Amino acid sequence: MNMKRAVSFTLFGLSAIVLGGCPIYPSDRDHRVCIGGECYDCPESYYSDACHPWTCNSTSDCPAGHSCTSERRCKAGTTPPGGENAACTKPSDCASGNCGADNKCHAGDCSTTGCPSSFVCKLSGTDKGVPQCVPSGSAPDAGNGGIASTCKKDADCPTPAGSRCLTGRCVAPQDQCADATQCPAGGQCVQGACTPSCSTNKPCPTGYGCDLGKGVCTTNPTPCGTSGTCGGGKVCVQEHCVDTCGAGGTCSTGLKCVDSGCTPDQQPVFTCGADGVQDTCQQGSICLRHSCYIGCSASGAADQCKNADTFNQCKAVTTGSGTFNVCGSTGNLGTDCDPTQGKNCTSPAVCIDGYCK
Repeated sequence: MNMKRAVSFTLFGLSAIVLGGCPIYPSDRDHRVCIGGECYDCPESYYSDACHPWTCNSTSDCPAGHSCTSERRCKAGTTPPGGENAACTKPSDCASGNCGADNKCHAGDCSTTGCPSSFVCKLSGTDKGVPQCVPSGSAPDAGNGGIASTCKKDADCPTPAGSRCLTGRCVAPQDQCADATQCPAGGQCVQGACTPSCSTNKPCPTGYGCDLGKGVCTTNPTPCGTSGTCGGGKVCVQEHCVDTCGAGGTCSTGLKCVDSGCTPDQQPVFTCGADGVQDTCQQGSICLRHSCYIGCSASGAADQCKNADTFNQCKAVTTGSGTFNVCGSTGNLGTDCDPTQGKNCTSPAVCIDGYCK
């Protein structure tokens, strides 16, 4: 009997080493089981000695912080079905965001992630619609998984006055950018359009040239104009000869696939909607030009803005709803020009982040 016990303890010890500390049978407080050397956590109601594949049917069956894997087991730290980077084959497989060309769920829309096989990226109904993956063959098909533009140049957007053609869509003045805080990293707001910045060491995207004096990509070295033709495997998008989109309508960071070509993303990203009020902004902040800014006053301004990162100056900003004091900097919230108020710069100066340059 003693020999049997010794053998049993020896085997148990070896098993513990091999299993890396996973208990073979969980206690009442610990429902972990070991499968192939990995620890899985299973709810008591679904527990079985060998942790069979039917231990969970959905993530709601699992403990907090755990997800139900494709093998129907509860495991800590597993990507939940439909979550970021979860596997997908169609848009409906993702809980939010979009199913990209790499067959994984991603935040954002298909203009940057592309679409899975048999789907293409298109605007959804109106000029302000969000690009969505729709079945291939749905007219009008943009080709190569990109967005089908609704305008080619500013002249295609006559109303309301001051509207611009940004990344293939007509955008009214109130929905254009006001400063660089509303644009992709490394971009500036030029005449209401998010525009890549540039320098002698920082080139512009294909099809765009650098205005070194202003530090923005606003020149057009090889305009395709009305002919719409480009050489060297390039395509014409908004009169610029740009690189073609990758598989599923994908482009590098900061670019969007429009009419099969990768063009700068000129659309601003807004955080709030009601100008002059707190809206969706945090307490102490105010919504101006669709962005949240920390409020301040002329008295005690230094104290109110000193901890506001680079926006450490109290500035008076006038919008259509009035004049407000908010924390800003010398590089944003300029008052020289504003598309929403029809305040333009005298040529050849252009409006960059609210300043005439």
